[in-house]
Amino acid sequence: MSILSIFAGALSTGGKQPKSNLSVSIPGKCFIPPLVGMCLFFLVCPCSAKPGAEFRELQSGWYLDEPYQMEAGPGAAKEFSGLDIQISRELFEQAGYRVVFEPMSWAASLEGLRTGEIDFLMGAYYEKSREEFAYYSKPYRTERNDLYYHESIGNLDRIKSVQDVLEFLQNEKLNLALIQGHAYGFEQFTRLVRDPPPNLNLIPSQSYRENLDLMLNGIVDLFVADPIIMDRLIAESESASAVRKLGIPSREIPVHILFSKKSISQKQLKQFNSLLEGMQAQGRVKDLLREFVLPAYLSITTGQTWFTVLNLLGIVAFCVSALFLARKERYNLFGALVLATLPAIGGGVLRDLFLGVDQVFVLKTPAYFLVAVCVVLAGFASIKCYDFIHDRYTVLGRTIDRFIEKKLGGVLGQLFKFFDAWAVGSFTVIGVGVALEMRVEPLWLWGPAMAVLTASGGVILRDIARADFNIEMLKQDTYAETSLLGGIIYTCALMYSSYELSLAFIFYLTMTMVFLLFGLRLFILWKGYMNPLQFGDIYTHPNTRLRQFVSKEPELFKIISEYYTDDERSQTVPVPQAGLEGAHNQFIYSAGELKESLDQVAAEPLSEKSINSYRQCNTRLELAMSLENNLFAYLEQRPGTDLQLSESGLKLQQTLHESLRTLIDTTAMAVESRDPMDFSMLESLTSNYRQRFDNLRSKYYVRQRECGDVHLEMVLQSTHKVERIIFLLSDYVRLRLDKKEIRAGNPTNRKTQQVHTITGRP
Repeated sequence: MSILSIFAGALSTGGKQPKSNLSVSIPGKCFIPPLVGMCLFFLVCPCSAKPGAEFRELQSGWYLDEPYQMEAGPGAAKEFSGLDIQISRELFEQAGYRVVFEPMSWAASLEGLRTGEIDFLMGAYYEKSREEFAYYSKPYRTERNDLYYHESIGNLDRIKSVQDVLEFLQNEKLNLALIQGHAYGFEQFTRLVRDPPPNLNLIPSQSYRENLDLMLNGIVDLFVADPIIMDRLIAESESASAVRKLGIPSREIPVHILFSKKSISQKQLKQFNSLLEGMQAQGRVKDLLREFVLPAYLSITTGQTWFTVLNLLGIVAFCVSALFLARKERYNLFGALVLATLPAIGGGVLRDLFLGVDQVFVLKTPAYFLVAVCVVLAGFASIKCYDFIHDRYTVLGRTIDRFIEKKLGGVLGQLFKFFDAWAVGSFTVIGVGVALEMRVEPLWLWGPAMAVLTASGGVILRDIARADFNIEMLKQDTYAETSLLGGIIYTCALMYSSYELSLAFIFYLTMTMVFLLFGLRLFILWKGYMNPLQFGDIYTHPNTRLRQFVSKEPELFKIISEYYTDDERSQTVPVPQAGLEGAHNQFIYSAGELKESLDQVAAEPLSEKSINSYRQCNTRLELAMSLENNLFAYLEQRPGTDLQLSESGLKLQQTLHESLRTLIDTTAMAVESRDPMDFSMLESLTSNYRQRFDNLRSKYYVRQRECGDVHLEMVLQSTHKVERIIFLLSDYVRLRLDKKEIRAGNPTNRKTQQVHTITGRP
């Protein structure tokens, strides 16, 4: 004991005398009586004490009643915590007291209060008989009680009120558990258990946990309990599925602090009540309710079996997606396990490490990790079997491919969307709940932050492990923003809503938030919306680049149309060699810019719709470049000066130039207008080109053989180049009309690639 506490105890005249000896033992077998100790104190620290100051310990009983009284801290460092304990500490510290808690049952604590060994007791209901030995503080919070019963008990459907419960207890042969020394806040019930009817057998108990054990062992049929405590105990017990809660409306019961009349004076009681009122007026009691009771409500809500099952299914979806990635990118079995576990549990592990949680959640609930391991092992075996079948039994492999494509492909895609959306809602709520449980401040900041970290951190870790510079979560996806928005709304609702704390309110608030986020995420996935909050997306977004391609595409055909001009006789002729080369260089430059832009699109993670647009734009560009290249090569070859030009050759040459110019000009106008009718007309012009060229060549071949015209022979040979140009033009037109199948391009969208991983097709 310190010299300061010795001095304070010696000066103390009011209240209970200190329970410990005030003598001080000093090494060397020296004994100093209290008066000498006081003199030493004044010599050593003459200015540190204030006359009349009172500084001593107040003792109370402690019993496990989470979240009101509980243990916190790992191993030997465990200390007492909880709502009532924290309220008592803050209250009595303001009055200059230090609180000491001794582990004992409620009944033993009451007896200690009677004898004066215990100074105060938290969490007491009013009962007149206790006024003989204790003072009641003003109420500092309220509670509700409910009736818990074993599922084997019948005749409970007609019970709608507390009065019905009393009548039921008076008429049915039952075993009722009662915690020794407990008051239940309802006078009629108190009278009933003091003088029970013959049919009611009272079973003594020491705690709520013992009540539950007695019921699970078939010793008691029912008991009365605080739902905040009991619902949590039931949720944590694997064998408590047979326990039911009646759920009848009941009034709020005021909760007081009991003070021993043998150790606390009325003057002290008045001081404590004044300080308690101050804490309530400042909102401190409500803040502590939020810090301790809300996590208990949330753990009850998120600890339900159906909630856990859906979370596990969301983890299964993450793991299956990781299997597709592992197959596509040739990871080994351990690599697949890493890719599966990071998005499944990585975010929660990061959150717990960040908050300094005593034990990371996956160590307390290994089911999450085990599910990931089982999915990876099962997936690895399935993929190996699939590869074996494809290698040995080709026909059967194709049948499986068709079944997957027609029957399973769409179903699996929708299931992925469903569980992805559920993961956003559930992980967001869990992240806020853990931040609340750890009592981090300010909650309005760290609640949403932990929601985002829980929901998105693991996926980001996975992509970092893959060395993927295109982390979709940080670019086009709305996953993190959806979680952040939900975390902000949910945190604010918990912090600032004006309500009396109740399990029903928290349950409905939590479920509403989960399903709102689920619906929002599912709608975004269904519609394929990209994140509208990207930096620079007005210039570099893939969809923006694709739109820019469509707007610049007509320039290519305008350049191509400049390869022809009119001579002095208004006949179509190629432009001079210098002009042709200039136009060709201009085309190469413009096409190169568009190609570079499309390559940048291909490097981005794309939606299925964007991939289809990319592939069409890329194929159109390739066709336009090939068309221009063939046209340039055709026009670049001019007849030599020593070649004698013939009338038939010039006539056929003129026909080819005019036909090409007409088709190119018409294509340029159609590309500019983007009108499907223009492309339909162009399709009719380019249809049956092979037959027409065969007829044309047949006609002129006869004439060429008859007269041996060298010029005509050269022109006839060039018709194959013109036919190739028209063939490319026809392909381009059919592509614009969606009548030509687009060959796969090379965008690196991993989600779309995963769809075709099992079948092994692009």
